[in-house]
Amino acid sequence: MNDYISRSELQPVDRTAARAPAPVQAVQPVSTSRAAVAPEREARAPAPQTNVASIDDDVASAAEYAEVHARIADILADLRGGAGNLNVDDAASAMQTMIPRPMVIVPLPPASKEAVEHAAVLAKRIVERAGYAHAAQAHVHRSAVDQIVSAA
Repeated sequence: MNDYISRSELQPVDRTAARAPAPVQAVQPVSTSRAAVAPEREARAPAPQTNVASIDDDVASAAEYAEVHARIADILADLRGGAGNLNVDDAASAMQTMIPRPMVIVPLPPASKEAVEHAAVLAKRIVERAGYAHAAQAHVHRSAVDQIVSAA
């Protein structure tokens, strides 16, 4: 089907003819009883409260996430381009430096000696188990990946 129409087949538009104005319904006057009730309703309805702190946190998290992705993309582009002296090991170490290190916050001086010792024990446990967590995340079974993807 060809919808092409030649310009010679089109009828010229008559721009001199005046169109009839479309009728518009008249606005009804507001009664005094309705006018007095309306401001009360507006005064009762509170404005929606937005939590600016949570929005700022969300924006900051998204910005950090985008920055990490941009760094990884730059590293991979340098690796693919071959323009620099970057090899696979250098790229892996550059990406490894972006992984956050576990941190243990030790209580300040008013804390007891037992609390500080407990924090030190927790720090040692975190360091011991960090290797297991990295290895588990690096070597995921295919069935686990399929299950995660199908659930998403």
